[in-house]
Amino acid sequence: MLQNLLGKSMEDANNSDASVSSDDQKKNQTEEQQETEPVLTLEEELEKAKEKASENYDQMLRFQAEIENIRKRTLKEIENASRGSIERVIMELLPVLDSFDLGLGLKTETIEQYKIFKEGQVATLKLITSLLEKLSIEIIDPVEMKYDPELHEVISLQEDGSVEPGYIIHVVQKGYRLRDRLLRPARVIVSAEEQENKSST
Repeated sequence: MLQNLLGKSMEDANNSDASVSSDDQKKNQTEEQQETEPVLTLEEELEKAKEKASENYDQMLRFQAEIENIRKRTLKEIENASRGSIERVIMELLPVLDSFDLGLGLKTETIEQYKIFKEGQVATLKLITSLLEKLSIEIIDPVEMKYDPELHEVISLQEDGSVEPGYIIHVVQKGYRLRDRLLRPARVIVSAEEQENKSST
Protein backbone atom coordinates (compact mmCIF):
# COMPACT_ATOMS: atom_id res chain seq x y z
CA MET A 1 0.00 0.00 0.00
CA LEU A 2 2.87 2.28 0.77
CA GLN A 3 4.24 1.57 -2.66
CA ASN A 4 0.94 2.49 -4.21
CA LEU A 5 0.93 5.81 -2.37
CA LEU A 6 4.51 6.52 -3.38
CA GLY A 7 3.75 5.65 -6.96
CA LYS A 8 0.74 7.87 -7.04
CA SER A 9 2.69 10.76 -5.51
CA MET A 10 5.38 10.36 -8.13
CA GLU A 11 2.81 10.27 -10.89
CA ASP A 12 1.11 13.40 -9.55
CA ALA A 13 4.48 15.12 -9.34
CA ASN A 14 5.27 14.19 -12.92
CA ASN A 15 1.88 15.37 -14.10
CA SER A 16 2.38 18.64 -12.21
CA ASP A 17 5.81 19.14 -13.81
CA ALA A 18 4.41 18.35 -17.24
CA SER A 19 1.60 20.83 -16.70
CA VAL A 20 4.05 23.53 -15.60
CA SER A 21 6.29 22.76 -18.55
CA SER A 22 3.33 22.98 -20.92
CA ASP A 23 2.27 26.31 -19.40
CA ASP A 24 5.81 27.63 -19.74
CA GLN A 25 5.91 26.59 -23.38
CA LYS A 26 2.60 28.31 -24.10
CA LYS A 27 3.82 31.41 -22.30
CA ASN A 28 7.08 31.43 -24.28
CA GLN A 29 5.20 30.92 -27.55
CA THR A 30 2.87 33.81 -26.71
CA GLU A 31 5.80 36.07 -25.89
CA GLU A 32 7.58 35.07 -29.10
CA GLN A 33 4.42 35.80 -31.10
CA GLN A 34 4.06 39.17 -29.41
CA GLU A 35 7.68 39.96 -30.26
CA THR A 36 7.49 38.81 -33.90
CA GLU A 37 4.05 40.21 -34.77
CA PRO A 38 5.06 43.92 -34.55
CA VAL A 39 8.14 43.19 -36.67
CA LEU A 40 6.01 41.49 -39.31
CA THR A 41 3.56 44.39 -39.24
CA LEU A 42 6.35 46.94 -39.73
CA GLU A 43 7.75 44.93 -42.63
CA GLU A 44 4.31 44.74 -44.22
CA GLU A 45 3.78 48.48 -43.82
CA LEU A 46 7.23 49.16 -45.28
CA GLU A 47 6.44 46.94 -48.26
CA LYS A 48 3.11 48.71 -48.79
CA ALA A 49 4.84 52.08 -48.57
CA LYS A 50 7.37 50.95 -51.20
CA GLU A 51 4.56 49.82 -53.50
CA LYS A 52 2.72 53.12 -53.04
CA ALA A 53 5.89 55.10 -53.70
CA SER A 54 6.46 53.07 -56.87
CA GLU A 55 2.89 53.76 -58.03
CA ASN A 56 3.26 57.47 -57.30
CA TYR A 57 6.56 57.57 -59.20
CA ASP A 58 4.98 55.87 -62.22
CA GLN A 59 2.08 58.34 -62.10
CA MET A 60 4.53 61.23 -61.94
CA LEU A 61 6.40 59.92 -64.99
CA ARG A 62 3.14 59.53 -66.92
CA PHE A 63 2.07 63.02 -65.87
CA GLN A 64 5.40 64.52 -67.01
CA ALA A 65 5.13 62.68 -70.32
CA GLU A 66 1.59 64.00 -70.82
CA ILE A 67 2.70 67.57 -70.06
CA GLU A 68 5.53 67.24 -72.59
CA ASN A 69 3.10 65.92 -75.21
CA ILE A 70 0.71 68.82 -74.56
CA ARG A 71 3.60 71.29 -74.85
CA LYS A 72 4.71 69.80 -78.17
CA ARG A 73 1.16 69.77 -79.54
CA THR A 74 0.61 73.39 -78.49
CA LEU A 75 3.87 74.53 -80.11
CA LYS A 76 2.97 72.68 -83.30
CA GLU A 77 -0.51 74.22 -83.37
CA ILE A 78 0.94 77.71 -82.85
CA GLU A 79 3.49 77.09 -85.59
CA ASN A 80 0.81 75.84 -87.98
CA ALA A 81 -1.47 78.78 -87.15
CA SER A 82 1.37 81.25 -87.68
CA ARG A 83 2.34 79.59 -90.94
CA GLY A 84 -1.27 79.63 -92.07
CA SER A 85 -1.60 83.33 -91.26
CA ILE A 86 1.58 84.15 -93.17
CA GLU A 87 0.39 82.11 -96.15
CA ARG A 88 -2.95 83.96 -96.20
CA VAL A 89 -1.21 87.34 -96.13
CA ILE A 90 1.15 86.29 -98.94
CA MET A 91 -1.77 85.06 -101.03
CA GLU A 92 -3.43 88.44 -100.55
CA LEU A 93 -0.19 90.23 -101.49
CA LEU A 94 0.38 88.32 -104.73
CA PRO A 95 -2.18 90.34 -106.77
CA VAL A 96 -0.55 93.53 -105.48
CA LEU A 97 2.87 92.31 -106.63
CA ASP A 98 1.40 91.32 -109.99
CA SER A 99 -0.05 94.80 -110.38
CA PHE A 100 3.33 96.38 -109.61
CA ASP A 101 5.02 94.11 -112.16
CA LEU A 102 2.53 95.16 -114.82
CA GLY A 103 3.04 98.83 -113.98
CA LEU A 104 6.83 98.58 -114.16
CA GLY A 105 6.57 96.90 -117.55
CA LEU A 106 4.56 99.74 -119.09
CA LYS A 107 6.19 102.47 -121.15
CA THR A 108 5.25 106.06 -120.28
CA GLU A 109 6.61 107.89 -123.29
CA THR A 110 3.23 109.30 -124.31
CA ILE A 111 0.41 110.90 -122.34
CA GLU A 112 -1.81 107.90 -123.08
CA GLN A 113 0.79 105.51 -121.72
CA TYR A 114 1.18 107.66 -118.60
CA LYS A 115 -2.59 107.58 -118.06
CA ILE A 116 -2.56 103.79 -118.26
CA PHE A 117 0.34 103.70 -115.79
CA LYS A 118 -1.50 106.06 -113.44
CA GLU A 119 -4.64 103.93 -113.58
CA GLY A 120 -2.52 100.89 -112.75
CA GLN A 121 -1.06 102.68 -109.72
CA VAL A 122 -4.54 103.62 -108.52
CA ALA A 123 -5.71 100.02 -108.94
CA THR A 124 -2.68 98.78 -107.00
CA LEU A 125 -3.39 101.22 -104.19
CA LYS A 126 -6.96 99.94 -104.01
CA LEU A 127 -5.68 96.37 -103.75
CA ILE A 128 -3.38 97.34 -100.89
CA THR A 129 -6.15 99.23 -99.10
CA SER A 130 -8.47 96.26 -99.47
CA LEU A 131 -5.79 93.96 -98.06
CA LEU A 132 -5.29 96.23 -95.05
CA GLU A 133 -9.03 96.21 -94.39
CA LYS A 134 -9.06 92.41 -94.44
CA LEU A 135 -6.26 92.44 -91.88
CA SER A 136 -8.24 94.89 -89.70
CA ILE A 137 -5.63 97.60 -90.26
CA GLU A 138 -6.95 101.16 -90.28
CA ILE A 139 -5.23 103.89 -92.28
CA ILE A 140 -4.75 107.15 -90.34
CA ASP A 141 -5.00 110.01 -92.80
CA PRO A 142 -5.93 113.00 -90.61
CA VAL A 143 -6.25 115.79 -93.18
CA GLU A 144 -7.76 118.95 -91.61
CA MET A 145 -8.30 117.12 -88.33
CA LYS A 146 -7.32 118.41 -84.90
CA TYR A 147 -3.90 117.26 -83.79
CA ASP A 148 -4.04 114.21 -81.50
CA PRO A 149 -0.76 113.26 -79.76
CA GLU A 150 -2.04 109.69 -79.39
CA LEU A 151 -2.26 109.23 -83.16
CA HIS A 152 -0.10 111.91 -84.75
CA GLU A 153 3.56 112.91 -84.77
CA VAL A 154 4.27 116.59 -85.44
CA ILE A 155 7.01 117.12 -88.02
CA SER A 156 6.74 120.90 -88.00
CA LEU A 157 4.49 123.85 -87.18
CA GLN A 158 3.45 126.32 -89.87
CA GLU A 159 1.38 129.47 -89.80
CA ASP A 160 -1.69 129.22 -91.98
CA GLY A 161 -4.40 131.84 -91.69
CA SER A 162 -6.92 129.56 -93.42
CA VAL A 163 -6.51 126.74 -90.87
CA GLU A 164 -7.28 127.02 -87.17
CA PRO A 165 -4.21 126.62 -84.93
CA GLY A 166 -3.77 123.09 -83.66
CA TYR A 167 -5.27 121.55 -86.77
CA ILE A 168 -3.37 119.50 -89.34
CA ILE A 169 -2.35 121.28 -92.54
CA HIS A 170 -0.62 118.45 -94.33
CA VAL A 171 -0.05 114.71 -93.83
CA VAL A 172 3.57 113.87 -94.64
CA GLN A 173 3.18 110.16 -93.95
CA LYS A 174 0.02 108.22 -93.17
CA GLY A 175 -0.28 106.24 -89.95
CA TYR A 176 -1.64 102.77 -89.36
CA ARG A 177 -3.55 101.18 -86.51
CA LEU A 178 -4.35 97.50 -85.91
CA ARG A 179 -7.64 97.54 -83.99
CA ASP A 180 -6.70 99.42 -80.78
CA ARG A 181 -2.94 99.12 -81.28
CA LEU A 182 -1.08 101.94 -83.01
CA LEU A 183 1.38 100.51 -85.52
CA ARG A 184 2.72 103.87 -86.68
CA PRO A 185 1.57 107.43 -85.98
CA ALA A 186 0.73 109.72 -88.87
CA ARG A 187 3.50 112.28 -89.45
CA VAL A 188 1.90 115.67 -89.87
CA ILE A 189 2.41 119.42 -90.23
CA VAL A 190 0.24 121.37 -87.81
CA SER A 191 -1.08 124.90 -88.09
CA ALA A 192 0.64 127.25 -85.66
CA GLU A 193 -0.72 130.38 -84.07
CA GLU A 194 0.27 133.47 -86.06
CA GLN A 195 3.02 135.63 -84.60
CA GLU A 196 0.85 138.78 -84.68
CA ASN A 197 -1.73 137.12 -82.48
CA LYS A 198 1.00 136.02 -80.09
CA SER A 199 2.47 139.53 -79.79
CA SER A 200 -0.93 141.09 -79.21
CA THR A 201 -1.66 138.68 -76.38
